Amino acid sequence: MASTILQIKRSQDTATPTSLANGELAYSYSSNKLFIGQTSNSSVATTVEYIGGKLLVDKVANLESIVTSGSGTYSSLTLTGATNNSVLFAKAGGAVDYLTGSSGKVLQIAANGTPVFDDINGGTF
Repeated sequence: MASTILQIKRSQDTATPTSLANGELAYSYSSNKLFIGQTSNSSVATTVEYIGGKLLVDKVANLESIVTSGSGTYSSLTLTGATNNSVLFAKAGGAVDYLTGSSGKVLQIAANGTPVFDDINGGTF
């Protein structure tokens, strides 16, 4: 049985490779990042995409440590676009979103299960 050796390009000095062939891997020890050459088809120029490495693993481990220990310090949370009278809610899959209401409206759950600010309606009994 023949053995195949795969070799990943690597550099001690270059933070990001300038070019890679489609599917070619490279690791930078100076930035601790793993890269891949990527293109959607043969007529499109290959781009160098950051896909992982020690830097990413360390960030995930640090975040995991903060979340599980509860030791993180949070001074504020900003959701772009949220204004006064906004309410946070969890969407399917656990994603957090916000909904903004206006004066005189009441927060309700619509028939499709999503929150909505609207006038009180008596519904059908």
